[in-house]
Amino acid sequence: LRYGLYTRTRLGYLFYKRQLKKARERYPQGHSSTQAIVFSGVKVVPIPVLSDNYSYLVIDTTSKLAVAVDPSDPIAVQNYLDREGAVLEAILCTHKHWDHSGGNKALKKLHKSCRVYGNSCDDIPELTHPLSDRDQLAVGRLQFQAFFTPGHTVGHMIYVLDGKSGDGPDCLFSGDLLFLAGCGKHRGFILVSQKIFYREHNTRMKPLKSCPIHVQAVPGLRTG
Repeated sequence: LRYGLYTRTRLGYLFYKRQLKKARERYPQGHSSTQAIVFSGVKVVPIPVLSDNYSYLVIDTTSKLAVAVDPSDPIAVQNYLDREGAVLEAILCTHKHWDHSGGNKALKKLHKSCRVYGNSCDDIPELTHPLSDRDQLAVGRLQFQAFFTPGHTVGHMIYVLDGKSGDGPDCLFSGDLLFLAGCGKHRGFILVSQKIFYREHNTRMKPLKSCPIHVQAVPGLRTG
């Protein structure tokens, strides 16, 4: 019940705002120390937000164009943009939950031309460019491909950054499909048989088989 209230109602948004305020006070520098992934012309910057989430900036270091992935805390994301001297060109949302999309509105207000990508099955705030399975998109020379991975939400997506953008590894932004230790809760899941659990798990993970063999996973949460 509490999970449903958080994900589907205005009360959930108010709870998210409260948690965001508490996290900023408790972790003024973020909940953990992080290190950017840097390869030729591309920088992937993890941004620790809330108590265990991660947002990301993907920056073309030549043009200074940036893509934000799941920008939960708009203040934290903007601080990193300022620090890097980058301009926000697009937002990629894996799904609608506030801890992944809560910063969309504020960032779109600051960056009027910013495009917001995601799946139209999810109620993603400020969505401007709906995506379907295997759609490709480009921001400057940054090339991404979207994969449809429903389960955690009806419109959950993951994104793969083509490593050829900077002569480096492909990077998988997994949202709540994969955590550093586990995977995201399946919507409606309460108690199921082992057979049904593995069937659902395999269905959700199937799109990963289409991803490049050598890919660096970049999860949205520390724990499952």
